[in-house]
Amino acid sequence: MKKLLATLLILTLALLSLSACFNTSDGETDKLRIGYMSGPTGMGMAKLIHDNGGMDGNEKYSFVSYTDTSLAKGDLTKGNIDVICLPTNEALAYYNTADQNLRVLALNCLNSLYLISDGEHSAESLSDLEGETVYTCQNGTPKIILEYIIAQLELDIEVSYTIGDKTMSTPADVRTQVIAGNLPYAVIPEPIVTAATLKNNSYSIDINLADEWAKIPALANTPVTMGCIVASEKFISKNPNLIESFLAEYEASVSYVGNPENLENAANYVAEAKIMDAAPAAKKALANLGTAISYIDGAEMKSALEAFYTAIGMPLPADEFYYEK
Repeated sequence: MKKLLATLLILTLALLSLSACFNTSDGETDKLRIGYMSGPTGMGMAKLIHDNGGMDGNEKYSFVSYTDTSLAKGDLTKGNIDVICLPTNEALAYYNTADQNLRVLALNCLNSLYLISDGEHSAESLSDLEGETVYTCQNGTPKIILEYIIAQLELDIEVSYTIGDKTMSTPADVRTQVIAGNLPYAVIPEPIVTAATLKNNSYSIDINLADEWAKIPALANTPVTMGCIVASEKFISKNPNLIESFLAEYEASVSYVGNPENLENAANYVAEAKIMDAAPAAKKALANLGTAISYIDGAEMKSALEAFYTAIGMPLPADEFYYEK
């Protein structure tokens, strides 16, 4: 009996020791579980991942890659991850509909939407396309931003997300049609632009939509805020030092990846993290994005997001939505 009790005691202590290595939703932790998306919202994380054990992580960080934002948000809701990169419109939608404890920590991606043309057509600005049809996806930021710019600049341009009997719901659907050569003009984000134009090199970038956005007087000095990183207030309040330490490293990573001088290494890191399939494609996408991979927090983040949310018709969140150091 004594041996049995001793064995049970040893097992209990071992389990308690093991559980201390993992996060709990109710207490402080030494390890941060980080989720990131494939695409530009995840690119700034690439050096941090490289420096901390790659996708396997280390004693400080673990990393989870997502291609579907709904899965990412589901894991955040369940407490399976602690911080995650998301499109800015989805972060606010999540806050409004699922969890008002969500806090946006920083912006990580700006101005990543482009108009491409098929080689037989071209344009230097959206005003060149009056009377034309521009194709994009039915869901998500590209359609919202494109339609807003067209309306504000009072341009006679039709926006369509159908080609024949096919509906293009996502940027990936638009990419498929671009590769097939079916769209004269299309608006899609990086790195979908690179993925499409590498498969069909008759297409090229004509317009950075940030340049058209800047023609709207009220938004002339405001970026198109495409991506951010978020966490829950509950986790932040229990782990303030961990969050601050992480954000300092994350800012350095974003700054490194977004610096054109680091293009070669950054592209390799992006490929290593499976954010894009291969370094040459990552290099092309990063070159197109330029300084769009940027870190912005605090008052500047709040100002930029409020202008963006107002522009795309989303209700402004309470001030608590914006994380303050």
